[in-house]
Amino acid sequence: MRLLLDTNNIVDVLSKRDGFMDSLKILRCCEAKRAEGYVSAITVTDVMYILRKNTAAANVRDALLALISIVDVADVTSADIKGAFSCGMRDFEDAAQSMCAERIVADFIVTRNVKDFVLSPVQAVTPSNALALISG
Repeated sequence: MRLLLDTNNIVDVLSKRDGFMDSLKILRCCEAKRAEGYVSAITVTDVMYILRKNTAAANVRDALLALISIVDVADVTSADIKGAFSCGMRDFEDAAQSMCAERIVADFIVTRNVKDFVLSPVQAVTPSNALALISG
């Protein structure tokens, strides 16, 4: 199963926000090759921007390097950006994530904000639902 992990999953895990355990379990499934995990290049830059406000940049860098040893980074192409402008989704970053997920043929986008992906061509599921799907 191929999963694109939305930015909020990574921020949750790295900052240990409430409810982060399901996202951490998904990363562990990816590490164990029970699922094929991806983050978009947008996620990497956004996480660095978000977390370096309260965490040393070197620590965030190290955490992101550890992350990309577990999941693959999907590039964001000009076609993804153009698709994001025209797909009808309200949030541009979510739209770009969605277009990226479609291009890499992800089975699901894993996010806390499923409602933000209603118009996505790739179905969005919560971390707990993704775990249930992986466990099959």
